[in-house]
Amino acid sequence: MHVPLLQGTEFKINLETDHIELHGSTDESAGVLLRGSVVLDSHEAIKIRSIVLKFVGKVKVNWIEGFGRGPQQAMYKDEQTILEHEWSFLPHAKKLYHLTEKHYRWDFELPLPGDLPETVTHDLGQVYYRLKAVAERPTFSMNWSDKRTLTVSRLMLPTSLALLQQVEIVNTWSDKMSYEFSTPRKCFVPDSDIPITFKLMPIAPNLRFRAIHCSLKEYITLTADGHSKTFSQIIRQIKDEHLEGAACWTDHVFNKTETIHVPSTITDNKIALDTTNDLIKVRHKIKIEISLVNEDGHISELRAAIPVIISPVSSGDDDGNALPRYEDAWKSVPFDPDTFARMIAEGQYPASLVVATPNAAASLAPTSLDDNDASSHDHDGENDENDHEPAPLPWQGMDLSRVPSYTTAVRSNRLYSFSSTLPAYDSITIPGQARTAS
Repeated sequence: MHVPLLQGTEFKINLETDHIELHGSTDESAGVLLRGSVVLDSHEAIKIRSIVLKFVGKVKVNWIEGFGRGPQQAMYKDEQTILEHEWSFLPHAKKLYHLTEKHYRWDFELPLPGDLPETVTHDLGQVYYRLKAVAERPTFSMNWSDKRTLTVSRLMLPTSLALLQQVEIVNTWSDKMSYEFSTPRKCFVPDSDIPITFKLMPIAPNLRFRAIHCSLKEYITLTADGHSKTFSQIIRQIKDEHLEGAACWTDHVFNKTETIHVPSTITDNKIALDTTNDLIKVRHKIKIEISLVNEDGHISELRAAIPVIISPVSSGDDDGNALPRYEDAWKSVPFDPDTFARMIAEGQYPASLVVATPNAAASLAPTSLDDNDASSHDHDGENDENDHEPAPLPWQGMDLSRVPSYTTAVRSNRLYSFSSTLPAYDSITIPGQARTAS
């Protein structure tokens, strides 16, 4: 946070956003660009020795094992720098910089890789990213500084298998019963419900179900100096003892769905999102316990666990990693539509390819595949000089030094929308050349 300085002078860091969102896994994400500026509003002439901005990302762990004091306890701690960068807007020099009354702004950019660890805030470990700007002033004058903290989160892509595939556990336990536990998917977003469906089929005679206990459990594994320790805590739990109703039974099969609510990470700091880095690993499981009353009256318990992922999900509306459908971009070159139209009109594309391209440019070309049309320039047996003038090359008039990014090309209106049918193989193998039989 920044504070107003003397004489109305203000020194602060401005950011486009302090919440960095990475779309997809560490292998899928293309990263993001951090943009901002350092601003100095001076209402009088001032002297500055230097102005620098530092970005640093770190991961820390610190925990104690054992009981009591002294040799019974062991302390483990480690710290690693994930990423750091420094900008020098006014480099340190022997002479002071004399700044007049003015509004000064220094813009900065920093590409952040897609494999950055997400922000973690935990009593035993942290992953954090910070910016600090310092304006060094002359001797005996107080330096000016400002700090900003960034939050890095990772959003799962809508096409991830964890969002599309059902998780199911099927087994038979000790000749007592057959059971099926399932969730509709593996990944759930914060502030949502996890439905757990139970399908229980008793095998032993006179077996009764006493209670179903479900809990959402968090596991955090810390690593320091080659030593790892896992801590766990229960985030949410439910217990259902109303299992005798006839509504739950169909053809001697017990069916019921229990629901556990995932708390919001914004309003409830008790839960952390799934993440993995060199020092901190966070995972979640649904722990299931079913109490059974046997024919002789003694109690048995069935225990199982379903792994789940707690992570926000990308909406897909602004996903730079998304690929276009093949039908929409199977033939996106040449990039310039005017060049493409001219090449079709001049016959530089074979007629078979033009017919497969039902757009405005294709309508400018003849659609006949007649051989006479293809050789009409030579009908009188004499060569016409105009007919043999070389046609302009496809790339003439285009700035080849500026290649659009994939995201820009996909989102621009220069991509053609073709028919929903895929092109014939013959039409795209070697454009402009006829196939010869061997």
